[in-house]
Amino acid sequence: MREIPPPSERPSSVGAAAIDISSIFAPEPSPPPHFWQTFGFLAASDGTFTLPSNVVALEASDPDAQDAMIEMLKTMGVPSRLGIVTNDRRQAFYRVADPAILDSLAKVVPLGVKLLVDGCDVCLPAEWSPNDAHAATADDLSELTDLHVAELGKPSPDPVMASNPLLPYSLRGQSERFKRLAVEARPLLGDVCLRGQVTIWYAGPNTGKTLLALSLAIDAVRQGRIAAGNIYYINADDNGAGFATKLQIMDDLGANTLAPGFRGLRHTELSALLHKMADQDEARGVLIIIDTVKKFAHLMDKKESSAMAQAFRQVAMKGGSVLGLAHTTKNPNADGTPRYAGTSDLVDDADAVYTIRKLNRVGEPGEQMVEFNQVKARGDCADTAAYAFTSQAGVSYQEMLSSVRTVDPMKVDEFKRIEEQKSDADMTTIVTACISEGFNTKMVLIKEVAERANISGRAAGRLIDRYTGTDPIQHRWRFRIADRGAQIFEPLAPPPGES
Repeated sequence: MREIPPPSERPSSVGAAAIDISSIFAPEPSPPPHFWQTFGFLAASDGTFTLPSNVVALEASDPDAQDAMIEMLKTMGVPSRLGIVTNDRRQAFYRVADPAILDSLAKVVPLGVKLLVDGCDVCLPAEWSPNDAHAATADDLSELTDLHVAELGKPSPDPVMASNPLLPYSLRGQSERFKRLAVEARPLLGDVCLRGQVTIWYAGPNTGKTLLALSLAIDAVRQGRIAAGNIYYINADDNGAGFATKLQIMDDLGANTLAPGFRGLRHTELSALLHKMADQDEARGVLIIIDTVKKFAHLMDKKESSAMAQAFRQVAMKGGSVLGLAHTTKNPNADGTPRYAGTSDLVDDADAVYTIRKLNRVGEPGEQMVEFNQVKARGDCADTAAYAFTSQAGVSYQEMLSSVRTVDPMKVDEFKRIEEQKSDADMTTIVTACISEGFNTKMVLIKEVAERANISGRAAGRLIDRYTGTDPIQHRWRFRIADRGAQIFEPLAPPPGES
């Protein structure tokens, strides 16, 4: 009997090659995972994908919502590193380490923008590869923090208007031009008129405001603060002889003098000329002295004074300086200080304003001393300043001009104190007598002094306070506190050497 070989040794067929049937029953190879799955998105049955647990998406379809979403991303200030823009939507994906910020984020998301979080389904384009994004995995996404969300919580401005009637007048982009034209606010006329500013001096008649302006202008040229040819002195408040004298002084200096009615200059044209100077950028380094402002604008008229103030401002904005001389009223303020005349428009629009007053019986014999007191200032202007000049009869204007000198404010205060004591001498004698006679408590003393001196109770109280103290050089009496807080006044012994 012939043996049958085992199957492994049997030929498969006669004249045919052997066939491996194992390959017929092997499963098809799996396609490579899609980018979104590699990224961490979970595929859903309807073709969408589910967000991973630590990823949020911002999505907008409507064009307005897409614009709002773009502004939102700018405000947050952090790029998403995975942003998708298709025909019907815009999407941005972020990593969120702290889920606690999602509630805050939901409150500030713009209208029409969806916030998709863990477990939400999201439609993603089928054709997408890692080369289309800046992130390959969820860990590569930008992380949203509470600081980014806080930026979104801030109020957002309204969009910029593309058309506005004010837009043609905008100076945006002109900063370099104005920097070139502007000048540093440094002292020009003493410390009471700075370069590049509008300054107004108010003073009463015959106070010396013009004399001081011209004297300080001469000093400014001599000290190299300004070129003489850049000074324009507009004299509209003088008689014939005075005008001729001041014209000669300005000619000798090399400065310019203008006067209404000459060379075609009219009062009504000054404002337009100043605007023209500014518009043509011809004001830098120029000083204009206007003597006086009321000759060119009615200072009691708000419209006129405001218009003139605006012309002054235009010159200053282009690097020029304006000094306007104006008058004070006849009646001073309640404290005795000068009060400027006219509306407040000129004062409001000026950079610096001073009042000038005479200091009677103060200074050297034959001299007049005046004091500047600051009403308003921008920059490093002096609070006060004082000048003295000869006041003797028969002295020429040129001699008065050459006699102007600066006075130390400390000396002015000392002069004031001495003169005040001289003028109060009779009054202090009355107060001392009242104290010696037993009228030595505060209110009783005030009433008795007021009656004897025929002055108001307020004036008597100020006089008593002024000379109350323990320094015998400047005080005349002192007080002690008696029972129940009463102030008992006592005369001071005179200083050594005085009876």
